[in-house]
Amino acid sequence: MPAQLFIVARRHPELYDYLSARFTDDAKVAVVLDRRLAPRRRRALPAAAERRRVDRRARPEVDEQLRATSLAIVTARTTAAPPAGKAPVSEARQWIEAMQHGVKAVRGALDDHERLQHEARALEQENERLRAEIDRSSRELAELDSGITRAIELVTDLRSRLQKEPERGS
Repeated sequence: MPAQLFIVARRHPELYDYLSARFTDDAKVAVVLDRRLAPRRRRALPAAAERRRVDRRARPEVDEQLRATSLAIVTARTTAAPPAGKAPVSEARQWIEAMQHGVKAVRGALDDHERLQHEARALEQENERLRAEIDRSSRELAELDSGITRAIELVTDLRSRLQKEPERGS
């Protein structure tokens, strides 16, 4: 079972794709796209009898995080006893550590994204330079071709004249 769950808002599928690829080999992290389309109850009036025993969405902060930042990080609650000699870690500390880990992961993802954008711009500039060089080389080649064609015409004409001159002398 993953220790952390990254929930990505539906409006940012590119972030979901990136994080899924980034953490594909990390068994402690799961990345999911928020599956909720709308609140379940759409009627203004309450149901005749409440059938749910408890609110299934026990973490309303996840909804707020998704609205505010497009990403919510949920840490699995551990039930294992702490190792001997160590004080138990409070849920608040676990949450803070999970958020710090999540922030580092998102920061790393954003850094990678910026680096890739910079590399893409550099490649586009190199591509433009190479296209300009190809165009220049094509023009030079066309000029050389024209020059060679003209030289061949001159040589052919000269050869034709030289072949006709001996016939006159005979």
